[in-house]
Amino acid sequence: MEELKKCPFCGGKAIFNTVSNSSSHHGVGFDFEIECEDCGVKLPKKYRVEFSLTDSGEINPLHDDRKRAVEEWNNRP
Repeated sequence: MEELKKCPFCGGKAIFNTVSNSSSHHGVGFDFEIECEDCGVKLPKKYRVEFSLTDSGEINPLHDDRKRAVEEWNNRP
């Protein structure tokens, strides 16, 4: 996955910020946003990543917005 570019306003470090999480018998999920750790500017939308475990214990991605979130942060106007 591509690295997050620095904040366009202050040059600070951009981070994945977990907003909420959920779990069930079938999987675990996290809602997150991309945010500047210094000035707090963030993209206006939330993203999601969800996964489960297979019968053999491997991670099974069910939904993964991380790449899209990085692309949208890095290619913002």
